[in-house]
Amino acid sequence: MKVQLMQLNQFLSRANLFLNLIQRIAILLLSLLAFTYAQFQSTIDISSWYDNNLYRSPEKVDDIVTDFDLQLDYQPEKSNVNFYFNGNYLLYNENNTRSFYMNALGFNYTKAMDDDELHTFYMGIDWTFRVNNEEYNYYDFNQVYAYSNLSFNLDWFFLRSGLNYRYRNYANIPDLNNNQFYGFVQINKPFETKTTFIIEANLGYKAFAGENFTSYTTSGDGSGQGHGRMSTTSTYTTAATTANEIPSLSQAVLLARVAQSLHTKIGVYAQYRKQISLTDETSYVNSDDYYQDEELFDDPFSYESDTYSSQFTWMLPWQMKLQIGGAITSKNYVSEAAYESIEDTTGSSIRVDDQNSYYVNFTKTFYLKKNWIHMLQFNLNYNYIRNESNSYWYDYENAVISSSIQWTF
Repeated sequence: MKVQLMQLNQFLSRANLFLNLIQRIAILLLSLLAFTYAQFQSTIDISSWYDNNLYRSPEKVDDIVTDFDLQLDYQPEKSNVNFYFNGNYLLYNENNTRSFYMNALGFNYTKAMDDDELHTFYMGIDWTFRVNNEEYNYYDFNQVYAYSNLSFNLDWFFLRSGLNYRYRNYANIPDLNNNQFYGFVQINKPFETKTTFIIEANLGYKAFAGENFTSYTTSGDGSGQGHGRMSTTSTYTTAATTANEIPSLSQAVLLARVAQSLHTKIGVYAQYRKQISLTDETSYVNSDDYYQDEELFDDPFSYESDTYSSQFTWMLPWQMKLQIGGAITSKNYVSEAAYESIEDTTGSSIRVDDQNSYYVNFTKTFYLKKNWIHMLQFNLNYNYIRNESNSYWYDYENAVISSSIQWTF
């Protein structure tokens, strides 16, 4: 009981320190807004959730995670450019050594290409960096992302097309440094029956750096900060430095969606998404240690998939919104081995997953007629995932209950 009280006090102390920091930033922002109100916008979002399977593992560990998010936007008068900063701090209650910062800084640009503003050009660039505690610094990364899109209103349908590029650098796992390219074309066709059809095609390519990297062995008491084949329990000890090259990965994605307005405030959509790998074989292996970074845990380029999804949206009275949705996904991994049990180290078959996911989101918004605050929003969410796999390490279920409060100044 004493240990639990100490942990609670530590959590409240850290949360109080961060809230004080947020308060000081908010006061500073409000002072600035008194002079340049039309140019600045700031949003503070504090969300907390209970996760009954924090690492999406067959061996469950639960925890409470709190995300402190600060969003700053600045747009000069009579300008099409918006500059922004987004700062996040994720605080784990029990597993506090896993708490980390992730921040993004960038800009986006929007420009109409004709006098009637039917055709629009979009572009943007941002820099994202993530900082973990030293024990988990192998998750640290720096990332540069850039995109350019075109949107055309062609009378009887809308056409969108674009390209994006991303470079991600993992300082402590350089073999996973990568360049990623995506191109897409989308056709959006609305009808007078309030039905909309969307068809989209994507082509993606991912190339790993293939740099020299250091492999490690671990030593310690086995107390277990993580889990599974690729987890670590203590300080790394250098074993050897070798050259590694992971073959590049490529994929095509086809998507079809039909959306229907059932009422002025009720809508529903159904969607089918097919992901096709253009890579026959690769040495890339997903980490089995889920840690708020879906890409390391389950890289989208590492499998083929078929996904059926749907969502129901109801705009309720008094600025309330209810969303209910779900998805059924089957995944066939390119060349990743499936380990049938905790003792299996050979992996005689290729990994295959079937995943069902469901969610319910409720939002209540207050639009306030104040000079210093625009909006106050409350959110309640429930998410459930059941992932069935022929690999022991990925056969799990995960339920998350969350709530958040958001202020927009």
